[in-house]
Amino acid sequence: MSSVLVCVQPARGHVGPTKPIVAALLAAGHEVAVITGARYRQAFAELGAEVTVLPPEADFDETDLDGSIPGRAGLRGLKLGRFELANFVRAMPAQLSVVDQHLARGVDIVLCDPLFMAGMALVLREHRPRVLALGFLPFTAPTLFQPPPDGLADRARNALLGRFVPWMLGPAQELATRQVRELLGTETSVLFMDWPMHSDGVLQMTCPRFEYPRSTELPAPLHFIGPTTVSQASEHPLPPWWDELDGSRPVVYVTQGTVANDDLGRLVEPTIAALADEDVLVVVTTCGGSLRTGPLPSNVRVADFLPYDELLPRCAVMVSNGGYGGVNHALRYGVPLVAVGASEDKREVVARVAWSGVGVGHARRSASPRTLRRAVRTVLADPRYRDRAEEMAAEIATGPTMDEVLKLITSS
Repeated sequence: MSSVLVCVQPARGHVGPTKPIVAALLAAGHEVAVITGARYRQAFAELGAEVTVLPPEADFDETDLDGSIPGRAGLRGLKLGRFELANFVRAMPAQLSVVDQHLARGVDIVLCDPLFMAGMALVLREHRPRVLALGFLPFTAPTLFQPPPDGLADRARNALLGRFVPWMLGPAQELATRQVRELLGTETSVLFMDWPMHSDGVLQMTCPRFEYPRSTELPAPLHFIGPTTVSQASEHPLPPWWDELDGSRPVVYVTQGTVANDDLGRLVEPTIAALADEDVLVVVTTCGGSLRTGPLPSNVRVADFLPYDELLPRCAVMVSNGGYGGVNHALRYGVPLVAVGASEDKREVVARVAWSGVGVGHARRSASPRTLRRAVRTVLADPRYRDRAEEMAAEIATGPTMDEVLKLITSS
């Protein structure tokens, strides 16, 4: 049996896909310790893992980011993006101090969130345990990888990205380089977003067809293990209107994810307005957010949370803000998508939705009812989107089982 240390940021979209792996490791008899934020201490403790909470300077509350992260309030757009990248890197020393306490007791394997920046320092050490990155974010290494250009527009986009990316990542990269120097006494040219490529492997939680092809061999092994998140009725009870999802009319599910729901006017409310007169059943999860609309159209049903593993097999389309986990959960069940998002990693996810042919993607923070109506109609009317999503589902179904994932983790 192995001693496994799991390092995960305190965010639902990171914790959700990590918990099933932790549970499977424990069930197989491995010793598992987890480092995460205070908000998720109980979630892992209930599984039977030893849990260490991050120190305050490295912890945050995803339901109150402005209140729990000093200096964040008031920032918008690119300034907010640059700040958040640097803030992830800033936590490296505090995270590493907790990691080292566990390593001193003996650890065989570290499973690390790609945004848990102690991972960068860890993989650059000469002597370290086996380190695997948890791939619940779009696979972008080397930063930022794009599909081969197809025409002048793509070449112009790549040229623009070539200038934009160094500017966007600059402050965080300077901080990462300095902290590695101070913590390890060494210089590095490794990009902070690319540290998983210096690990012993990446457990990417999707299927190969949802990631761009690469013509060159990657420095670290890339293992496509499919989505791991589990969301069942035992966790989220079914609402009284559940029997209406009987297939008598297409179900369009809309969500802004579990974090970006402070303003449901970005996607949820425009989708409700867009589909008010359509012959579909619109199912909405607010995930803690609040609708500002007046009386809802007669074809709309609302819940705070719903069990994805029960809901998605009944859906004709999922309208998503581009969360990687939610999108891949939909693909597990062959559900085509309308994806609208531009914050965090969502622009990358939206691009993959369009590129892979599983849906319509708009890389923007919000969309109008007219745009959303057209997109949903397009996906419902064109069987190629459903066919492509079902191809993804078949590929996910033939991917590694959880037992095989455990062998990937514990085999040196």
